[in-house]
Amino acid sequence: MKRRNKLKNLNATLKYAEEKAKQVDKLVAELEKEIQKANKEWEKHGKEVEKVKTKTEAAEPITKEEVDAIDITIDKADTPSTEEVQFKNIN
Repeated sequence: MKRRNKLKNLNATLKYAEEKAKQVDKLVAELEKEIQKANKEWEKHGKEVEKVKTKTEAAEPITKEEVDAIDITIDKADTPSTEEVQFKNIN
């Protein structure tokens, strides 16, 4: 009787392990698909990076003098009036 119970327990454990192995296989397959997808996205991103590198290869950084020469003044006509802002917030 003792051996029979032990055999039943071992069979139940084996069945449980087989079910878990199937679950793991399924998860691994899903993970492999995600990795393939990520690799394709990475490859696409790398191609875009190379395009930008090629396009900007000869570019030089902007100098302090060029930065200082940029006109950053704001004309009054460029800013909305208080009434315009309030009207936009109501609608």
